[in-house]
Amino acid sequence: MRGILRSASRNSLHSALRLWVQNMGFRSSILFLLIVFNTLPLYAVYRGTKVWVHPESRRKKALLFIGLTILLINFPITAFWFRSLQQHLFEIPASVLRAIFSPAVAWQSTALLFTVFLGPVYVIWAAARAVRRIAKGEVFNSQGPDASRPPEPVSGAPLVSRRSFVAGGAGLLVPAAFGASAIKLFADLDEVDIPPILDIPVPHLPRSLDGMTILQLSDLHVGPYIRRKEVEYWVHLANQMNPDLVVLTGDMIDRSLDSLPDTLEGLRGIESTLGVVGVLGNHDLSSDRLSSRGNLLGGETIAQGLESIGIRILRNEVTHIGSGPDRLAVLGLDWIRSSRSASSNPGGPGDFYRYHSPETRQELDRMVAGIGPETPSLLLAHHPDTFIDLRPGEIGLTLAGHTHGGGQVVFFRWNGEPVGISTARFKYVSGLFQEKGCNLYVNRGLGYFGVPVRINCPPEISRFRLRQPE
Repeated sequence: MRGILRSASRNSLHSALRLWVQNMGFRSSILFLLIVFNTLPLYAVYRGTKVWVHPESRRKKALLFIGLTILLINFPITAFWFRSLQQHLFEIPASVLRAIFSPAVAWQSTALLFTVFLGPVYVIWAAARAVRRIAKGEVFNSQGPDASRPPEPVSGAPLVSRRSFVAGGAGLLVPAAFGASAIKLFADLDEVDIPPILDIPVPHLPRSLDGMTILQLSDLHVGPYIRRKEVEYWVHLANQMNPDLVVLTGDMIDRSLDSLPDTLEGLRGIESTLGVVGVLGNHDLSSDRLSSRGNLLGGETIAQGLESIGIRILRNEVTHIGSGPDRLAVLGLDWIRSSRSASSNPGGPGDFYRYHSPETRQELDRMVAGIGPETPSLLLAHHPDTFIDLRPGEIGLTLAGHTHGGGQVVFFRWNGEPVGISTARFKYVSGLFQEKGCNLYVNRGLGYFGVPVRINCPPEISRFRLRQPE
């Protein structure tokens, strides 16, 4: 019963968040969340300044300086709403760009942690103080607008009273948390999470393939913040693990074909016993700025470029690893659009980004029909919602990306599930899911969408070992 209630609670929260994001729009939702999570720490800083800085003339200057500083360190985030600025970012080294963004990420981390952990305490304290003032009649006997202002210290009196210390103490925690976050983020700037290898039971897996290892890279988003050097580093990490098969699950490029040379040179040295296969993501297909989303010429160019360095890109195709009865079918699902909507409105962003279940099921039926009922199978799909359309026991393992683990920013976990900027858009956000006799793993990705921000959501390289079912 407890599990049922937990599942119902999680589904209700997910449905409510999804409806909210659909009504507000993705970018508007992020702006709203930033305002919400910044309100309390900004107020704490304001209260702390009023308590600790005297006289009033110096206090006003301090508040002005603090406000301008916070605006300045967060200015780089505006690139998320003004995408035309991103073309000019290529003139700056990627490592320098990420360092420029580090103070903004540190501040947003501080705002998030302050609101989540200290917010409830702060609200309870403020409510108790308000109740006490009402009980004493202070609210109704106010002497004017300045009655609640902390009095200026008089000669010989303590600089800060006990009550003022409590009121202003939270304001001191904000810069302390900001400093700690900045140091931690700078130290972990290039850290990649490599979780322990997962054993995945795959129906009909032959004994010869039992123990086969697969390494997944996803959402590289090569662009302003990710260049050839970063991709080469990821390839170096991958090669150290000696995988049998490497798979790429889309969004190799962030938004422009200008980044294709860096992508190809970075991936050129990747090694594995059985080769490298992959699929395209939505950013790959729309990367040609000279074509509309109806033509999607960028995907063809990227696929051809990757094929030229030995990486097989599957576009609603099936390939086989091994030979004869001892082989694994690898299905590659392209980014699916609604053909009817695309033909009537080729540039429509809503059609392009929305998941299309009927078209997905149609492509899956066609590919599955060609591999046979007792062939072990692996599905590569950029969008994790593909898992919804699988029939029981149809695909042994599905690997996906696209979610960035919740939009690169995770606020907290609810019943073990991450709640972040974009979690409301997806049923499956990150990690391993097992349903209907099938397995799905959603990779958090390596690169960045929009701006180089990751909070409670590190980039990852995921690994799997295929096993015969017991």
